[in-house]
Amino acid sequence: MKSCLFLALPLLLVASPALATGGFDCRATDGSGIMLSGTIGRVITSPLVAAHLRLGDRTLATTDADPEIRIGRSWIDERELRVDLVDADAMRFEAQLRTRIGGRGRGAGTLVRNGVTHPVRCEVE
Repeated sequence: MKSCLFLALPLLLVASPALATGGFDCRATDGSGIMLSGTIGRVITSPLVAAHLRLGDRTLATTDADPEIRIGRSWIDERELRVDLVDADAMRFEAQLRTRIGGRGRGAGTLVRNGVTHPVRCEVE
């Protein structure tokens, strides 16, 4: 019985909820005040679970009761982060993020909003 406990403890630690999700924060470096953050699920299906787009004082979130934005598509791996956010009707892009991830989970890239390209710096957990 004691040997079962020694085997089960490491398995419980690996399966802890803290390892179930991660996230990212990307901030525009051009003074526009745009920020995109997201919650990443560690699953094989769509990796982006939720997103928040901050536009100065205004925040659009996929988690609002009546969301103004939705996740169109996303791609996240150890080298790259791509996110397309669309309006609630999926008729136009609200933001398109393209970032290369370097060492220590940091990256740089662009975020396109209303036809304007903004340089961004990102941190990925």
